[in-house]
Amino acid sequence: MQNGIELFDGVIKENIIVNKKFLLKRGKYIPVFARLGRKMEQQSKIRREALQNENVVVPPIMIISITNDCNLNCAGCYACAQDRAKEDEISLSDIDRTIKEAEEMGVAIIMIAGGEPLVKKGILDVLAKYEDMLFVIFTNGLMIRGETLDKIKRMKNALCAISIEGGREATDKRRGEGVYDKISESMAMLDENGVLFGTSITLTKANFDQVVNSAYLKSIQDMGASVTFMIEYVPCQGDEELCLTEEQKADLINKMPGLSKEMDMLLIPLPGEEDKYGGCLAAGRGFLHISSTGSLEACPFAPYSDANIKDMHLKEALKSHLLKKVRDNHHMLKEGKGGCTLAANKEWVESIYR
Repeated sequence: MQNGIELFDGVIKENIIVNKKFLLKRGKYIPVFARLGRKMEQQSKIRREALQNENVVVPPIMIISITNDCNLNCAGCYACAQDRAKEDEISLSDIDRTIKEAEEMGVAIIMIAGGEPLVKKGILDVLAKYEDMLFVIFTNGLMIRGETLDKIKRMKNALCAISIEGGREATDKRRGEGVYDKISESMAMLDENGVLFGTSITLTKANFDQVVNSAYLKSIQDMGASVTFMIEYVPCQGDEELCLTEEQKADLINKMPGLSKEMDMLLIPLPGEEDKYGGCLAAGRGFLHISSTGSLEACPFAPYSDANIKDMHLKEALKSHLLKKVRDNHHMLKEGKGGCTLAANKEWVESIYR
């Protein structure tokens, strides 16, 4: 397991610390990322010591879904399909404490997800307290206006990844009429203000050919994006027909090296080539997930948990029996339809949860 973790750690360092190409148009961020790089090296050492001395597996990346609320109602939204109780949602103080504990334990990057994270009032003020942590905020982009834009401009260690499905037709079909134009406005404002930002594209069978090519990606880069996450669709409402075909998955892996070399923009396919890391990176091998209700989960697409950060410190939660079971058996997880092996092996995950 450790070899896979070290390999994944190396990929993070190569992309964030060594590779400065994606910062070419955002030169003022180079000193910031140099500082973040030094911090990541320190965090990597802390994680190794936690594993060696206390047998606690600390992931380099933590995903926190801070709310299920959203100002859109997109087709195929996994967060909406889970229908978590609003009254059980984690508070800002829960989030603040967990980020502090995560930093102390060696987490290097925190991805903030939802719902729409920017609807949670006060979240940017919490994130701004942690200047040595890198935050990636997955957002639909519609709230990047006024005071919110001003706060994002001041946060040099935060990157907004704006969700987009391809062109206007594909985006509006999934997200609502007029959304593409509003997204474009947000990207233009971020670009005009010299703010580092990116995009997040959910790859489906339908949009694959449109977006996995140099012409489209170049158009996104020309709009000012410095990073693009390319996330394989995970079915949630009986819509398996949207999943990538096996041929498309192989095509994505084959095209990535060439596209990455061609673009100044950093391209991050998810889940990516997990085979070279020894299998699924969930449950702490590479990342883990905290739900909007505080449950510590192997990944956002496997809503099973035996620990909650509202009831215990993160260090205690990381000793989760369920997470250990997933890590110990990650080699058994077989890829199915969609971009998540845990979701594809739901019965197996449920069996170890029981």
